[in-house]
Amino acid sequence: MASTRGSATRARILDTAADLLGDRSPRALTVSDVARVAEVYPNQITHHFGSKDRLVVDAAFARFLRDTTRLQAAGRRATTPEALRSVLARTALAMPSTALLVTALGTAQDDARLRDRTSTLLAVLFRQSERYLDRITADHGWHSERGVARDARTFWSAVFGAVLFATAGAVGGPSDVDVAATISITD
Repeated sequence: MASTRGSATRARILDTAADLLGDRSPRALTVSDVARVAEVYPNQITHHFGSKDRLVVDAAFARFLRDTTRLQAAGRRATTPEALRSVLARTALAMPSTALLVTALGTAQDDARLRDRTSTLLAVLFRQSERYLDRITADHGWHSERGVARDARTFWSAVFGAVLFATAGAVGGPSDVDVAATISITD
């Protein structure tokens, strides 16, 4: 029973942090705000996540993975490989959680434990994306010239890079990067 209660508390903290990240930056998110809204003690956050940065990374991924359902739904409506590539690129670049995730990923640069965690979470994203592309190509009789695993990794790398450039103030923006071209799916 204690482990069930602990899992429920962890889930509530994660959901609360993901929701709060919808209207504030990772830097502006405080452990005390999350604790207050989740109705837990701050030390419970430390117990379940170890640090604010780990909570931010997990919450940003949770929010991002929720938003990828929009991406998948948009892709399922595509009737040609060109339309699929275009709608996936436009939708991924427009999701507010993409910029949030890129910011959260940046927090892992100097922390080996966070890098391990982001590596695990990115592997989940890539695998889910591969399965999605496998289903889409099978349903339509399309194929990937480079393989869906490579398409998924290249696509997300281009999306994250384009968003990083845009949020860092680079001239141009995500629309200047041909993210759609990173997917090699054809008839």
